[in-house]
Amino acid sequence: MRPMNRKISALLGCALVLSLAGCQTQVEEPMLDTTVTVETTAAQTGDLSTQSTYIGTISAEGTASVVSMVSGNVEQVAVSVGDTVSAGDLLCRFDDESARLSLQNAQAAVNSAQESYNSAVAGYGGTDLPVLQEQLRLAQDNYEDTQALFEIGAASQAEVDQAYQTMISAQAGVEAAQAALSSAQAGIQSAQVGVESAQYQLSLYNLTAPISGVVEAVNVTENNFAASGTAAFVISNGSNKTVTFYVTDSVRQTLTPGQAVSVDYNGQTYEGAVTEIGGVVNAQVGQFQVKAVIDGAQDLPDGLSVQLTTVAHQANGAIVIPSDAMFFEDGVAYVYVMQDGKAVRTDVTIGLYTADEIAVTDGLLPEDQVITTWSSSLRDGVDVRLASETEDSSAQAGAGDGSAPAQDSSGASSSETAGAEAEG
Repeated sequence: MRPMNRKISALLGCALVLSLAGCQTQVEEPMLDTTVTVETTAAQTGDLSTQSTYIGTISAEGTASVVSMVSGNVEQVAVSVGDTVSAGDLLCRFDDESARLSLQNAQAAVNSAQESYNSAVAGYGGTDLPVLQEQLRLAQDNYEDTQALFEIGAASQAEVDQAYQTMISAQAGVEAAQAALSSAQAGIQSAQVGVESAQYQLSLYNLTAPISGVVEAVNVTENNFAASGTAAFVISNGSNKTVTFYVTDSVRQTLTPGQAVSVDYNGQTYEGAVTEIGGVVNAQVGQFQVKAVIDGAQDLPDGLSVQLTTVAHQANGAIVIPSDAMFFEDGVAYVYVMQDGKAVRTDVTIGLYTADEIAVTDGLLPEDQVITTWSSSLRDGVDVRLASETEDSSAQAGAGDGSAPAQDSSGASSSETAGAEAEG
């Protein structure tokens, strides 16, 4: 082969290699997105109750004994024997000065706790701790800058260590402030429970009629002392009947006179109210006897066994969240709270619960964004995003994909123009 031919062959070979290289497109492997898509709900303060069903026995008593649950001086008796009363009417009123004082003290405790919380929030610049968060950000930036200077020999190891300690102190300050706010919020909730308890105690100083009927007996007199447990009044109603049932001590402590009950029999429901709550265990049954008067149940025969339903347990002023948000590990209950785009495991203490909701007594604050979505990838510290954000992004992408192809000045689309040039 001549030298000239060899040169031509070499040039052609290089051109072929460059041509093949140009035809190959490097395919970058997509990075795995570990962000978990979740749904959240804000923790809310509310009430939660559970109902229990009992078997009761109908009797023809049709009377309600109104028993005093407090001791004290009777300031007013509002009815006399033979009077007709409606459910909820005032029967008598005890001296409630001490109960009102307790309520005032409880309310003062709430106000004090709220003021402490507000003061702490003001000192931190807000519930999101903007002042401390900014200090932490500056400390983190300073640490990173000092490390960079150290790598080029412009800073010493001692300066790096000092910057690191400053950052750690700032982080500890943020965590301590968060704990202080949580503690202050818990103090408010605890004080509020005290107010509700004081309000309930105050309500016991007014005896009201649990049913409508005729006053058959009045066993208290004005300006005289009456002991707790006294059957102060007896009210009868010929159209009513009594249902007797038995409960455990834990349930008995939650029942109150006048509490609503419902009786189901043969597909019909009868409404009534608790009238008597026994204070001594029935020797035969081993539980406490409770009586309720049922309205319009004169068609139910005496001795009939019926199904009775009433509220057995109740949690007031608790943080209520969906049951689906709760996790358990080694007997510890916890939830995931969404904070700054991450899932944060938060241990909680639970109280009353139903199939749908759980009352959390410690560990959460109102408006905490609790994650309600289950995922095998969900763990402490993982990146999360809201499902609504994903749907919005998909909708925007879909709108972009459906846009019309660009046109040149002649009105033809870019794809049509390219096709015409290829044919030419």
